Amino acid sequence: MKIWADILTPKQVLFFKPVIDELESSGAEVLATSRRYREVGPLAERAGLRLKYIGERGSKGPEEQLLAATRRQVEMIPVVKAFGPAVAVSIASAVCARVAFGLGIKHVAVNDSPHSEVAGRLSIPLSHHLLCPWVIPYGAWERFGIQRKQVSTYHALDPAAWLKRKPLAGPVPKLDSGKKTITVRVQESDAPYLAKGDMGWTDRLLASLLAAFPDSNLVALCRYEYQVEEVRTKFGSRLVVPDEVVSGHDLLSATDLFVGMGGTMNAEAALMGVPAISAFQGSLYTDRYLESVGLLSKALTTSSLVSHAKRSLTDRFRSGYIKKAKQTLDSMEDPVPKIAAFVEKTAKQA
Repeated sequence: MKIWADILTPKQVLFFKPVIDELESSGAEVLATSRRYREVGPLAERAGLRLKYIGERGSKGPEEQLLAATRRQVEMIPVVKAFGPAVAVSIASAVCARVAFGLGIKHVAVNDSPHSEVAGRLSIPLSHHLLCPWVIPYGAWERFGIQRKQVSTYHALDPAAWLKRKPLAGPVPKLDSGKKTITVRVQESDAPYLAKGDMGWTDRLLASLLAAFPDSNLVALCRYEYQVEEVRTKFGSRLVVPDEVVSGHDLLSATDLFVGMGGTMNAEAALMGVPAISAFQGSLYTDRYLESVGLLSKALTTSSLVSHAKRSLTDRFRSGYIKKAKQTLDSMEDPVPKIAAFVEKTAKQA
């Protein structure tokens, strides 16, 4: 039984590593592919995940990204054809879905991001089945042309896949232990879903936190090399901006407040019991759920950000928050066995 998994981001490394382990323990042979991306390689090495790197993501512009994806698709075809998988699985990889479809291989999509319209349009219509967290209704996927009977859910947010396992150790930036630590995950500025977003929002957010909490460690986690350079140029030594790819779990364990401009680390921090604020420019079903259970605050202005941050940094708030986070994570199933079993079943039916 041969299975192909295309793994494109650090979140996907953490998510798919236990799925691949489960599949391999059942006797499957797994080809795990990726593309050259700043955060994926180091994380995969730490996780012991063997990846075959094919192509790259491309730079900021849509034309460059299209060319990179097209080249990667061309390079991928002979590799996948030679491997001969019975099924392919990815989190909204357009190249994986397209190559699988073209070679007559069923593609299983795992996706918690219906807001990512471009990735959804390019992968979900070509997918045999879609697996997603239970908090996302079928109506969010219907516009991508997938039928209700092709959608299954698991009772968990995606970070439960790695939070219910031994954490992946790694480096963390040097911090002053006598100060509170605020960690910010900067936005995915290259994503098509932020094409019409406010590109100055990151700068205003960081500046407001520096002004409001001058005696705190303020860490900015960047996604790309150019973001590292831009943040350092604008804010200098007032921010801790790691060069290396840090351990998200270990850094969050040392963090008193997390501010996320995406979705995955919002959920990861919240379920770990780290007070979390979402500064994402849009609406996420996963964020809405975390808000509904009291594990996330939403901030779209600097004044609301600072207000939420001051409240979240109090000892009284943190103590109740930790208990609520544990109860919430404990109430979720481990999504890994369900996903692995579905992929294995699909492979056997091929």
